[in-house]
Amino acid sequence: MQTERGLKFKHRVKVTLLSSSKFVAKLRSTQGKDDPAEIEKTRSTLAALGLIPASTDLAKAFHTALDAGVIGFYDPKSKQLYVRGTKATPGVQAVLSHELTHALTDQWFGLDRPAIAKDTQEKDLAFTGLTEGDAERTRMSYEAKMSAADKTAAEKEEASGGTPKVPQVVLELIGFPYAVGPSFVDAVLLHGGVAALNNAYRHPPVSSEQLLNPDSYFAHDDPKHVATPHADGTALDRSDLGEIGLFLMLGQRIGQQAAVAGSRGWGGDEYVSWKAGPGRYCLRDSVVMDDAAATTQLHSALAQWAQSSNGKAHIESTGKSTTFVSCS
Repeated sequence: MQTERGLKFKHRVKVTLLSSSKFVAKLRSTQGKDDPAEIEKTRSTLAALGLIPASTDLAKAFHTALDAGVIGFYDPKSKQLYVRGTKATPGVQAVLSHELTHALTDQWFGLDRPAIAKDTQEKDLAFTGLTEGDAERTRMSYEAKMSAADKTAAEKEEASGGTPKVPQVVLELIGFPYAVGPSFVDAVLLHGGVAALNNAYRHPPVSSEQLLNPDSYFAHDDPKHVATPHADGTALDRSDLGEIGLFLMLGQRIGQQAAVAGSRGWGGDEYVSWKAGPGRYCLRDSVVMDDAAATTQLHSALAQWAQSSNGKAHIESTGKSTTFVSCS
């Protein structure tokens, strides 16, 4: 691992192996108490976009998914590492290679970044994509050197939690940094080697667009400022969907291929959500694209998306930005 990253540990890392029940308890304790206001914000956005039913117990859904899917974690506050499992099985060893990468990079660059965590845009998601991509790359490299039997055993352990019965978008949001992070890290390494990867921790990506399209990261193509549109009620949530959010929204109704075409070339957006009545949420989003061709593709995708919404969504205006409204 140290050879893989070109870095050496500055000090030992405390590793604790825990039974499944104790591991889940420790995981829950590090997550802190659920914030009802934050949960309501996220529910309003996802429900308004048609990605979850408005009645979804979102806190329960995320806990269920994480309890089943997380098999190890490094806590940058306590500087300790926890793994689900009481023996050094092939799966536990593979997880350790991932989590120890977090510990190593934390010692050199610091992973606890409150300013990024509190940012209302996509900076936290983008930074997570970098860190998880780096750790996943190490894990995959470690597993590639295992015997065939050990690799099979590790993969079986990693999948032992099964697929939790939660809304698909919950799994997609949790899994996004792990899915795209490794390819982003590979692009950074190809661009400038380990020195460039280390520098990415000092100047991390700031949007899902930069994770999905590393060339936009190298070109410093940061999100364009977009004014927050008005709400037709008391505002609940304000943020940006980003390229990944726009893709998930479109893909729900018009399929992945059309969603990729409609979201590629995202330049920036800003939305506001509000409660439109009992059990009903709405969202208004203003989007700008990188160029005229991307704008045309967006309009085409949005038209298909709105047409398939049974009257729950419509394009409100076009011009320098495109504004649409969607309700649950």
